[in-house]
Amino acid sequence: ATSLCSFDTGYSADCIEFCPHEGFEHIFVCGTYQVLEPAAAVPVGRDDEDEEEEEEDAAPRQTQRTGRLLLFKVDQDQSTFSELQRIDTAAILDAKWSPHLEGGCPVLAVADAKGGITRYALSTELVSLHSTLERVEVTEDTTLCLSLDYARCPARSASPTSNDLITSLSSGHLTHLTPTPTGYVSTSSWQAHAYEPWIAAWDVWDPNRVWSGGDDCVLKVWDVRMLEIPAGRCKDFEAGVTTIASSPYNEYLLAVGSYDANLRLFDSRSLKSPVRIIPTAGGIWRTKFHPAGDRKGDILLAGMHGGFSMVHLDKSIVGVSGAGETVSEWEATGDEAGSEIIGRFEGHTSLAYGADWCRLPPTAEGSLIISCSFYDHTMHMWR
Repeated sequence: ATSLCSFDTGYSADCIEFCPHEGFEHIFVCGTYQVLEPAAAVPVGRDDEDEEEEEEDAAPRQTQRTGRLLLFKVDQDQSTFSELQRIDTAAILDAKWSPHLEGGCPVLAVADAKGGITRYALSTELVSLHSTLERVEVTEDTTLCLSLDYARCPARSASPTSNDLITSLSSGHLTHLTPTPTGYVSTSSWQAHAYEPWIAAWDVWDPNRVWSGGDDCVLKVWDVRMLEIPAGRCKDFEAGVTTIASSPYNEYLLAVGSYDANLRLFDSRSLKSPVRIIPTAGGIWRTKFHPAGDRKGDILLAGMHGGFSMVHLDKSIVGVSGAGETVSEWEATGDEAGSEIIGRFEGHTSLAYGADWCRLPPTAEGSLIISCSFYDHTMHMWR
């Protein structure tokens, strides 16, 4: 794939999220994360001996993490995009749009490096993010909120969920947040992983089930009603678990990425081992199923050192409904050769971190994708 349009984000870019709501399918955000090393202040007129004594007595200087939230729209020609707004924030690690409108407006939640989640409402008239709708202090400001996710309508039901949030923290904890008339509050927080849990995600079929993965190389599933022990786990990883996507098209299909560069497909009813392993390149930071049902077998991968790619799953995996199927039947219907990488984008020169499918209808050339990379602080649009 070739780049249609690019943009310098200034700070290192790490997440892209398109708005899923009707009328706003062309709107997306980019989150950035920049580490600012503290500079040593040298007073005028001091000699070297004075400076050495002051350095010995001074408290250690704290590294500062800052960020910026960028709001964009895809232009009508669908070959360019335009910046609408930028908001200075703490360093951003993840962002998600709520599946529900609030007051008729789309709402964005942003996880940051100061232990908080900030929620913004998108103005339907000005097409800009309101000043902070709400800030939730999840934990102390020295702990990072590494990821977050909104609970969604169970795919089998049209009834709305409670719009709960789950977030993973650099302390190893997961925190479950629920909305109240006065704002979001923490209803439970528990030690989920021995090291950083890079990802926490709701199951799109079960509003009580949360998936998590961490630097301890373990995938876990939790029932938020019973948190004493995980409801299941898998240790079949050679490096940290970084991304988890529950398929909106198949109740039991789970796509899991890792630093070990393998995309693992699980039958969520049996986590002993994956039903498929698809080798990729460079480690996987994000996995996203295509939002259109006629492309339910396509997954977008942000592959860190390996760039961005699209994987197509064969019908033996994505086509089953789940009812009456077993893991052995899934395995018997095909092999890895039926699942393949169908596209790549190698226009970035740094770590491939953030990417999302545009929600606008695809053209004959395919679906639009926006991707971003870290150290070269660049976004690209491509198909």
